[in-house]
Amino acid sequence: MNYICTMSSSAFIFDDVRISPDRQIDLHSGHAWELSYILTGSGTRTIGNLTEPFTQGEVVLIPPDIPHVWRFNHDDVDMDDNIGNISIFFDTSLIQSLMNLIPEISESFGRIVRLDHAVSYAGDRRRIIQELMRRMQGMVPEQRVPLMIELLVEISDVSGARDAGRKSTLTRAEQRLEAVRVYCACNYSRRIGLDDISRYVGMNKSAFCTFMRHCTGMTYSEYLNDMRLAKAKEMLRHTENGIAEIALDCGFQNVTYFNRLFKRKYACTPKEMRVSIQ
Repeated sequence: MNYICTMSSSAFIFDDVRISPDRQIDLHSGHAWELSYILTGSGTRTIGNLTEPFTQGEVVLIPPDIPHVWRFNHDDVDMDDNIGNISIFFDTSLIQSLMNLIPEISESFGRIVRLDHAVSYAGDRRRIIQELMRRMQGMVPEQRVPLMIELLVEISDVSGARDAGRKSTLTRAEQRLEAVRVYCACNYSRRIGLDDISRYVGMNKSAFCTFMRHCTGMTYSEYLNDMRLAKAKEMLRHTENGIAEIALDCGFQNVTYFNRLFKRKYACTPKEMRVSIQ
């Protein structure tokens, strides 16, 4: 393949990262494409207008200029207490130059150039991309060039990939609040202290408390309990679980406290609500 010789290893950046969850990067965007593979860790990610959970093994392609951030859980780390991911950054000009050099791939590469949203790969396509990116780990930059071309061919097939977010009209504060909502919705059943959530969204505790008051009119504790109570109400309506079990499943360690908050919000006890819907 003579065209490999025309592509320099400087045409893309290969970044193999192992860092503590405390050193996570806040919401950001760039002028390059970003292909990310989560090696270890889980949490929630925001890409443009979409915030949703992610897990180990995720592979996502993000077009230029779409703000994004991965927020990792601090209790899901490797044996060295780190999170890990591989990211590859490349410019649109790299794709266009390869399209000019290799006419037979122009159509498939054109699908990348036309993408206006991030995509998350699945199935065999994701497995192949993961394998190529892992193979690139132990190589010097020049050795990665042929694999980079293979990788571009694979990511150009987005037929089985799903939309992972596009440019958003949300303000930064709105995106941060959405990250809080998704994190709480995924973790309401366990203890989520002020230290955990403020660190998760990249704010100190004082700034986070002010932020929650300003954006929701509630303290963080009130916001979380409100979500837990709504979930408890749903479980009372749609399950036969006991009230104590529902309280624990919704993150309340004290049933008496749960009953008191529930009655304050819904003007009846959990038992009274269950009787009323039977």
